[in-house]
Amino acid sequence: MAKPEEGQTRRGRGRVQIAAPALAPVDPASREPAERQVYRIIRQALMQGLIPPGGTLTSRSLAQQLNVSTQPVRDALKRLEADGVLVGRPQSGFYVRDLGQSEFAELTEICVRLEGLAAHRAAAFVTKDDIATLRRMNDAFSQAEHLPDLLDLNYQLHFLIYSRARMPQLLNMIRNTWVKIGPALHHIPITGKAEFAAILHAACIDALAARDGEAAEAMIREDITKTSQMIITLLPRHDAPSSGLAGQPDETESLFD
Repeated sequence: MAKPEEGQTRRGRGRVQIAAPALAPVDPASREPAERQVYRIIRQALMQGLIPPGGTLTSRSLAQQLNVSTQPVRDALKRLEADGVLVGRPQSGFYVRDLGQSEFAELTEICVRLEGLAAHRAAAFVTKDDIATLRRMNDAFSQAEHLPDLLDLNYQLHFLIYSRARMPQLLNMIRNTWVKIGPALHHIPITGKAEFAAILHAACIDALAARDGEAAEAMIREDITKTSQMIITLLPRHDAPSSGLAGQPDETESLFD
């Protein structure tokens, strides 16, 4: 029998349990309601690619990790189900949808346009400190040996650029696409990804430093396009339903059981 991969444990009948990602606990002193904090924390984890497609989330285990009662967690998971990111299973919690090829292609086209615009606009506002930070991030990205590190650095680098566009509505739209597309990034083979992406990141950063919005947009668009080409053939040909699936096989991966 094959041994579980690092960070995984085997549960009966071949079911694999994946170690939960590190999630910051809810801040009881914050004026932000607990449900909103939980919703934001889980969304962030999805955007960063910390939760893979098929990963199961249960309100009980999440509540323990986030140090809250189960009710705000349940409410947040139901909101994410309504967003089309999770699918509820009776008596079994929620699992992350695995996008099909057509839905992934549609989201990729949206990302290309939105993120290209954000990079173009960011060229007018980035500072020297921003450029230095982006270069450090990309150096760490190029040396990353583990997929979670690669995905986290990729997220941080992209969203530092997009935040500098000074277009909050655009930034929210990008976040709404990343929360759906982030889990699919787990399909990326780490070998080769960092090499070509780091080159494109570096070219984008150079363009930002030169205030060349068109070149920055072109590099971001190429980065998204090349990454999507690596992923799309590994996705199912059909799109998964957005809610109400039960009876998943025992091999469904579980994060928080």
